[in-house]
Amino acid sequence: MSTTTKRGRINRAEVARRYEAGESIRQISDTLPVSHAAVYRALRKAGVTFRPVGGVTGSRSPEERRAAILAAYRDGMHIEEIIATYRTSDDTIKAIAQEAGEPPRRRGQRRRVDWEQVGRLWDEEWPPEAIALLVGCSAQQVRRILREVRPAEDAGDGAGGPAAAE
Repeated sequence: MSTTTKRGRINRAEVARRYEAGESIRQISDTLPVSHAAVYRALRKAGVTFRPVGGVTGSRSPEERRAAILAAYRDGMHIEEIIATYRTSDDTIKAIAQEAGEPPRRRGQRRRVDWEQVGRLWDEEWPPEAIALLVGCSAQQVRRILREVRPAEDAGDGAGGPAAAE
């Protein structure tokens, strides 16, 4: 039960045992005279069930923050307000609610952000985070709107344009 590569032999059973013990494909390949791709192929031929790859598994939000978001959701606060207050995404809010067993909300009419108000507040030198709280959206959405409403060439030397706010 071994695989031959140009660089050397791989003992599939040993590689599978190490992977199932918690070593990563890269860690295994670093100790063998073969590439990580060869280790992956050997594991696949050995019929190993692969672990999820990439990204953070589980939640990145602290439990207190998750509890506060859930309380706001249960109190009926608009999703846009929760986004602005806790600086999170609607997907995170929905995931927290779903994990807590909350039924999904009926989709109502979306609140529209007043682009002119965003532009006026920006002209009054409000920061994107404050504008987001006032109009009920995320700071990133404010920046996107500002790129449309106040293009870089309108900002003079570009020092005060929306891109500088990022």
